[in-house]
Amino acid sequence: MDSGTAKDFPTLEKELNDIGLKPKDVDIVINTHEHFDHIGGNLFLQKHSMIAAHRFAAVKIIYGDDEVTMCRAHGQKPIGYKVHIWLNNTDVIDLGSWFLKVLYTPGHTSGCICLYEPRKRILFSGDALFASGTLSTIFKSGSLAEYFNSLRRLKTMKIDLLLPGHGRTSRSVEEDIERTIENAMRKFPEAENLASMFE
Repeated sequence: MDSGTAKDFPTLEKELNDIGLKPKDVDIVINTHEHFDHIGGNLFLQKHSMIAAHRFAAVKIIYGDDEVTMCRAHGQKPIGYKVHIWLNNTDVIDLGSWFLKVLYTPGHTSGCICLYEPRKRILFSGDALFASGTLSTIFKSGSLAEYFNSLRRLKTMKIDLLLPGHGRTSRSVEEDIERTIENAMRKFPEAENLASMFE
């Protein structure tokens, strides 16, 4: 799930080694969105691993849309990335003991997804949702209205464990979503007319 920045790939390689794996043992990498800190390691994995991303993220990744990926600003190449599998909302990735449902959750960017394991009630949220009510930044390709809509959809789900792209994990996911909505309403008063979506 995501591959980190290009410069941090040696750390990922070491951590894989610590659990007895090599980069070539990774079969699939799922990018939760198109930012540099989530796709950078793809350059080292894409020759032997399938890379998957939502179709709106995929087009920006493969065409090197640096305005969105922000690679150059962080010392990373904006071109040379591949996406082998273009994902859509409600697609599923069946890995046997893991069954991942793709949830299209735009807002942070236009290509954000979460991956939900319904049997284990685990949500891999990328940058769409964080613990403790921490707000996601709405970037140029993102949308405040879509962010609220994504939070509304996540609020309807049964989630026991939140595994975000940054920060700590959480087992108080319902409370995290409520706090995120409250914090968003405070920070974005122009969103007051969206409040009724959550009632």
